[in-house]
Amino acid sequence: MAANSPRIILHVGAPKTASTYLQRRLRADPNHLRKHGLYVPVLPSVAAMAGNAKLVATALSERPSLTFQRAFPEIDVTALNPANLVSELLKDWRRDSESVVLSAENLRPNHAARLRELLPKEAPCVVVLFVRRQDRWIDSYFNQMVKTSETHQPMSAFVAQLCDTEGERLCRPDWFAHYQAWRGAFGNCNVVFYDEVAVDVFGAFLTAAGLEPITDLIDIDRAQVSLNIYELAYLLDLKKPGGYDDFLRRRAAGERASRRLGVRETRSILSDADLARLRKRFEESNRRLLTALGRSDNPTLLQLDLSAGSELYCDLDEFYTSESYRNYRKLADAIYSRRNLRDRLRSLWKR
Repeated sequence: MAANSPRIILHVGAPKTASTYLQRRLRADPNHLRKHGLYVPVLPSVAAMAGNAKLVATALSERPSLTFQRAFPEIDVTALNPANLVSELLKDWRRDSESVVLSAENLRPNHAARLRELLPKEAPCVVVLFVRRQDRWIDSYFNQMVKTSETHQPMSAFVAQLCDTEGERLCRPDWFAHYQAWRGAFGNCNVVFYDEVAVDVFGAFLTAAGLEPITDLIDIDRAQVSLNIYELAYLLDLKKPGGYDDFLRRRAAGERASRRLGVRETRSILSDADLARLRKRFEESNRRLLTALGRSDNPTLLQLDLSAGSELYCDLDEFYTSESYRNYRKLADAIYSRRNLRDRLRSLWKR
């Protein structure tokens, strides 16, 4: 029972470690959770967001993602007050009898100290951080950024940006830096290795938060939302992407072409040079994290691939010349053109 030791549980990501699944499951049956002493508040203005504390993270960074701006154009981020948002989230928390979960995968290490100041000093806090080996993580993160039209750059440029630059808009997968920041601010940071717990993310979260299992809780589907290799290549092949509406039509055309042709496979487009860059940037950080956690006996937890030579990888330049991709592209373009023509005709008819 969560009520045995009420606390604030901070789930701080990282993104692409089943965060959305975890957040949606926490909100699937809130009354049942609260009967077990676990409270998951929601801000009404952004109830459509899975993470209940993502608006707090956005306010702390003062730089919303493009996805956030498209979903909530009416919200002026510069007018947000993080302290007021935290107060609103905690206003109905029964702090003597239940624990409360605040979850946001867009929280960054530089938010840790400020967030500690905003939360009640007398309340125990437990920080939960899910991490994943950087090669697989970047595959998934880049895929999402392309799918949401947050980036149109090649993978190599994206890797260079994560390795060589700073800033809050993107999550940098230096997990030891994340661990240090949250542990320094809150006195603890319970790290969960995603690959160890992928079959039961929710159970792993409860364990890391110091909570007992909750029986009879509604589960939800963990839908596959990544672009397959054909869809990813197609969107990256658009040399001059138009507006967001046009991008959505292109993406829908690619998805429809995939269904017609029965293509589903996902593959990494990291190159040997990308992998070398990731190892150079993150291997020492990974070693320090495993040592700090007493897990140095199992370096495979965060061990990156040495080569892009396996079937898990795809050379995009070669892929673009393949007959299968050319057929896919031809079909996707045809679907896109028919949709555009149909939309233009409807627009003329309405006049």
